[in-house]
Amino acid sequence: MDQARNEKRVGFHLSGEDVSVGKFIAVASELTALLREVEASLTGAQGVEWQIADMRVGSAELAMRPHLPALAGRVDVEAVIGAALEGLATVEDIALRPPYFTDRALRCAKSLVVASRDDANALAVFGGVKGAHRRVAISNHLVAHVDELIGTASVAIGALEGTLETMTIHGATTFNIYDAINGRRIVCRCDRDSLFMAHKHFGKRVAVSGAVSYNAQGEATSIKVDSVRAFQTGPLPQAKDIRGLFAENKVDVDEWSRFVRED
Repeated sequence: MDQARNEKRVGFHLSGEDVSVGKFIAVASELTALLREVEASLTGAQGVEWQIADMRVGSAELAMRPHLPALAGRVDVEAVIGAALEGLATVEDIALRPPYFTDRALRCAKSLVVASRDDANALAVFGGVKGAHRRVAISNHLVAHVDELIGTASVAIGALEGTLETMTIHGATTFNIYDAINGRRIVCRCDRDSLFMAHKHFGKRVAVSGAVSYNAQGEATSIKVDSVRAFQTGPLPQAKDIRGLFAENKVDVDEWSRFVRED
């Protein structure tokens, strides 16, 4: 596998004399899920298909290469691999959320370790980015840090605002909204009727109401949708439109506007 290290590849090395087929498949599945989640967070879509590039037995090793279907458009695969490796290294070292690591990505990272957990096994994830080969060993430290970051989620009825994007019926019926301030992705779980209604507001800023799930840091991570409402996109009101509000107190609107601008 050394001769292909400069290619856009990513994979894992699971050391140990006895690696079960089930464990090998579970680690491969969780790594693929992590890559897809990081890709969605980074690009807003999941277009890359990960194909087997090379395998080794004994100390089990699997390398995967990206395949981009014609409809997937252009995806910066190196950025996806780099963000995944850097994120794993960060969470292995400290309880700090890396860029592009949603709660689901953190859970996938934790599941990578859990799936491989054994006194006789050790797990490392590797990848090639811009001609360089990087290898990240991950352990139970990562599990503890993920638990510290995500914690036990609380649920409360509320509303969230963001731009409505990325609708899907694959596996589950969901769409995503992206917070206007920090760009965080929030998964909106809904039924087919709600998804149909949400489709009319695709690409618009919306308010989504329902049962909101929060992580231990108080960040909203998902919502079970009851209703979706789009914000009006017309022009903002002008000073002349609110003159009637000042009639009783005889406040000059132009003077008030200058006061607000100078404050």
